[in-house]
Amino acid sequence: MNSPQKTSRIGQLVQHFSQLIDQAKLTPGARLPSIRSAAKEFKVSTFTVVQAYDRLVALSYVEARKGAGFFVARGSSSIEQKRSAVPLQDVYWLLNDGFDPAPNALAPGGGSLPDSWVDEPGLRRAMRSLGRGCGPLAEYGDSRGLPALRQWLQSYLGERGVYVESEQVVLTQGASQALNLVINTLLQPGDCVLVDDPGYINLLANLRDHKVEVVGVPWTPHGPDIAKLDELLARHRPKAFFTNPWLQNPTGSSYSPAVAHRVLQLADTHDCWIVENDVYGQLVQNNQPLLAALDNLQRVIYVGSLSKSMAPSLRVGFVTAEPAVAEALQHYKMTTGLYSSQLSEHLALQMLNDGSQRKRYQKLRDRLWQAQLFARQQAQQMGWQCWAPIAPTPFLWIGSSQQDFDPVALARAGLKQNILLSPGCIFRPGLEATPWLRFNVALSEDPAIWRFLAESQGNTSRVT
Repeated sequence: MNSPQKTSRIGQLVQHFSQLIDQAKLTPGARLPSIRSAAKEFKVSTFTVVQAYDRLVALSYVEARKGAGFFVARGSSSIEQKRSAVPLQDVYWLLNDGFDPAPNALAPGGGSLPDSWVDEPGLRRAMRSLGRGCGPLAEYGDSRGLPALRQWLQSYLGERGVYVESEQVVLTQGASQALNLVINTLLQPGDCVLVDDPGYINLLANLRDHKVEVVGVPWTPHGPDIAKLDELLARHRPKAFFTNPWLQNPTGSSYSPAVAHRVLQLADTHDCWIVENDVYGQLVQNNQPLLAALDNLQRVIYVGSLSKSMAPSLRVGFVTAEPAVAEALQHYKMTTGLYSSQLSEHLALQMLNDGSQRKRYQKLRDRLWQAQLFARQQAQQMGWQCWAPIAPTPFLWIGSSQQDFDPVALARAGLKQNILLSPGCIFRPGLEATPWLRFNVALSEDPAIWRFLAESQGNTSRVT
């Protein structure tokens, strides 16, 4: 099994079997070696083989048959589509090893705000204030999360047009846990869901791990392609559509009002849940009503985060839904992880109540606007395209106008210079090739990044 040095053992197995299938050395319907046989042949653990086979299933190369094993999937359009996808060895090399940067690495492909942009002084003040308090901190607390923080969120959501009781709000360890609760509460293995294409990389991995069929809905700069969404809803009858309507990761774009209304109409027509992922909600302009507000939480489940814009180390997220669904989410939270962190929730509440948060959010919006303007200017001077209208978001989806542009090759070249990029293929459900990349404007101010990009296209004279 020949493999690049930096590919993980799981990635090596995926590459090995996918190449055999691509080269017709394993034909449709052929049985793959049993998990134990493959583990013995390749000198890896059975866990490694299971993970590799599951990835092949997610990529439509292989199908699992209960009680019989794993077989090469019979010819389908989805497999042919994968033939034009980015080579798996490139993608898994990037995913497994490309994001373990050296301390001095530049990371314009990163997904979070830099430390200097988050409210570390506010967090330290909250810690000192909490330390002077006399209330209990060591106990588990309420299973739904800190009651006072849920009441704060009840008021916050009300300001945005989502009217709930505090019992409908379930606090979680970040938005990722909230999404995981929704997946486990709503879905069974084999169910179909729709997702943004491109979309949130952690969500895509989570859905694949739960053996869910994932179908991408193409995005436009103003939200999902409505005609395609209608077609996919009718064809696949999915249980849910997981979408990030506001300041989307990775494109930075948002739904237009017309798209928001039409998405809800189609969800109602096709009896589909909408999972609204709004992790940067504090940065969204309040004149845009949430899907949860337009729908009154009838078929929308709303996921949010407090730590994304405050201090990521807090890991405080939340999910709210109609009462029966909220109760089911709370039950699953208890059976899998008992309680969320009451200490983090106390700190978050302390920061929210210190009187500075609204001003800080506005300052962060202004800073992101300026970073967007700078990054767009640099990209456009090199002839690159920007996908979406400017907005106060960390994310900028950009692509080169060169016909032979290869974002994965560019990412490989960047790593050699300690510059970490995020090629767009890793944000797509089937890892399909795309000429776009995700940039984080808050992490893209170093001139060395833009010099590298200009040199990659021979445009050094255009960089400022």
